[in-house]
Amino acid sequence: MNLLGTKFLRRDARERITGSIKYTEDIFVPDMLYAVLVRSPVAAGTIKHISIDAARRVDGVVCVLTAEDLPDRKYGNYLRDQPVLARHAVRFVGEPLAMIAATSLSAARRASKLVEVEIDPLPFVVDLAAAAEPQAHLVHGHAGNVLDTARIVRGDVEAAFDRAHKIVTTRVDTHRVHQGYLEPRGVTAMPYADGLSLIMSTQQPFGVRMVLGELFDIPIGKIEVRVPAVGGGFGGKLHVGYAPHASALALATGRAVQLICERGEDMRNGSPRENSIVEISSAVDADGHLLGRKCDILLDSGAYALDIQALNSMAAFYATGPYHIENIDLRSRAVYTNTCPTGSFRGPTGPQLVYAGEAHLDEIAQAIGLDPAEIRRRNFIRKGQRGPGGELMSDVSIEQCMDTTLERLRAFRSEEPPAGDSRRRGYGFACAWWSSLGTPSSAVVQVHDDGSATVSSGGTEIGTSVISTTLPAMVAEVLGIDPERVALNNGSTRDAPFESGSRGSRTLFSTGNVTLRALDEVVGQIKDEASEMLGVPAENLVLREGRVEGVGQSNASLPLADVVSSARLRSGPVVASARYREPPSDIAGSQLENARFARLGEATFHCHGVEIALDDETGRIEVLRYVAVHDVGRILNPLAARGQVEGGVVQGIGYALFENLEIDKNGAVRNDNFHDYRMPTIADAPKSIETIFIETNESATGPFGAKGIGEPPVIIPAAAIGSALRDILGRQPMRLPFDAGYIAEFLDHP
Repeated sequence: MNLLGTKFLRRDARERITGSIKYTEDIFVPDMLYAVLVRSPVAAGTIKHISIDAARRVDGVVCVLTAEDLPDRKYGNYLRDQPVLARHAVRFVGEPLAMIAATSLSAARRASKLVEVEIDPLPFVVDLAAAAEPQAHLVHGHAGNVLDTARIVRGDVEAAFDRAHKIVTTRVDTHRVHQGYLEPRGVTAMPYADGLSLIMSTQQPFGVRMVLGELFDIPIGKIEVRVPAVGGGFGGKLHVGYAPHASALALATGRAVQLICERGEDMRNGSPRENSIVEISSAVDADGHLLGRKCDILLDSGAYALDIQALNSMAAFYATGPYHIENIDLRSRAVYTNTCPTGSFRGPTGPQLVYAGEAHLDEIAQAIGLDPAEIRRRNFIRKGQRGPGGELMSDVSIEQCMDTTLERLRAFRSEEPPAGDSRRRGYGFACAWWSSLGTPSSAVVQVHDDGSATVSSGGTEIGTSVISTTLPAMVAEVLGIDPERVALNNGSTRDAPFESGSRGSRTLFSTGNVTLRALDEVVGQIKDEASEMLGVPAENLVLREGRVEGVGQSNASLPLADVVSSARLRSGPVVASARYREPPSDIAGSQLENARFARLGEATFHCHGVEIALDDETGRIEVLRYVAVHDVGRILNPLAARGQVEGGVVQGIGYALFENLEIDKNGAVRNDNFHDYRMPTIADAPKSIETIFIETNESATGPFGAKGIGEPPVIIPAAAIGSALRDILGRQPMRLPFDAGYIAEFLDHP
């Protein structure tokens, strides 16, 4: 069964198309209560009093909790700084203060309006640059708002700057964006024996289980997280979300409690991509070679840390881009502000660092009179050189990606615009690299007496079809059976083994590798049994078309089902579990200070090109045609991979041109709905998105030679569009997004 690499449909397509698939909110539990949160109206203040008496008297209200009713514990991925409910102080508009469970959602909402909250307002800070200053108002009342600093240093940066022909500095300010998933965050929690059972829309159920165990002193094994269909995540459902709140109410009432965010609530209090300030200075010789680089990055963490420390390290690491710079001093700082906490979004810190780095390189090219492609060609990292963290590079295909993109852009340029369209055309491109990391994963594969199989994975299907479709196809390919005969067991921490979560361009890489490990053992068991039955050495046996056969021996053949049945009776069931964690690559030559991210693992390489039309009167930019070139190793599921690229490109265009989660001077979100928060529609998508995969650089360690593709498509469009603007204007904005109003102003002020 040679399915991998061909066009095959996702297994859950019919359910999704017909609407029969179930999401968290669709699943009703008998005697279920409905929860609502009461939130802070101010960005900072001291809690003087919370009165819940009137709320408790509302007909249908079963439970009202404040921080006084909960264990005094906090949570966070690295720094445990966030309470389930604010205890003594509030730190952002929308921070939960109390929670209500009632027999109906309307009763819970009525009661929430009767909770009386007395807060003494305190000075606050919502501006990132201001918050980083030593004299800024303190979000947490301790020394400074900088909660984490990551730094990567190599060589002698000052000496490189002293001998430079030119020193060029670029500063880019970026904005917040929401993940824009269609299904708001939601969870149903219920007591289960002496533990908890949850139904939750999450990308990382095992991570949720760990946090709940720590918060409520429940052994991890007594907490179950079941994941039905996930209506989009893009990193926004990697965090624990409102699982602690629903769980606290479930434990207090002894009943199931469902908490579903309203759209505005989710937009105001989600974990959006962080706004940032990136300042890059590079020392360059007369030929355009990069001698040294300094980079200073500020990331807005919001009021709490969540996973900002990991993102902080990623920002510092990606400050070089796919270029070799021997002397570097890269620093990134995460900063508290009195705003809703930020968090992971597809390609964390990628769009900001790719935009700043590529714009900076174009500034250098302009300053020394080099073609944008040529300056990249002179500085691309090569095989045998070391990346910023000191990781030795193997095969590098970034130049091939760029050349392929440039060839398509030349074809775009050669065509005349339609008659009557007087808008100026611009053509731009941008390059990037990204990681495929083998984070911890486990799997179980069992072959049954009828020759069918089951693969058990803790991975969450979030729309990529890696878990639902590609993983079973891999099992079918190795066992030589039809994919329809492979059952998938996933979606529950109780029924499937540990998985790190669907995130970080690592789902296929990690779940695929660990599944192949389990399959290797299963195939060994099958061949050993067939060897006994057929009298053929195990190494001369193959599995194909539902049979076990001797190579070149037509009379040495048995149905797979017969072999498996025989094995069960003679030596035991045909089943194997496996675990996987990619060993870290060797690093050398760089000083890593507090850097949690310093390796690419299996590096991927990317270049995007774009044709835009600029309306000088309105400032509106239209993306006309787009080409995306990706080296992500072997493509196992072409339809799914293409879908990842096309969706990522449109999402990246939204980041560049439209989306902006605006925070007002009081720390509140202004545009908390899909009308005012402008996301791209089909009318904004390019008429053509051409996807080109370079498959000549297969992964040495990935499953069947594959690498990850989930994140890179979204990190490059802003930089490519900025390059196209420079092609028209000779300059480009150093602030995102490029909405029409801003571009009109930019045109008026050369």
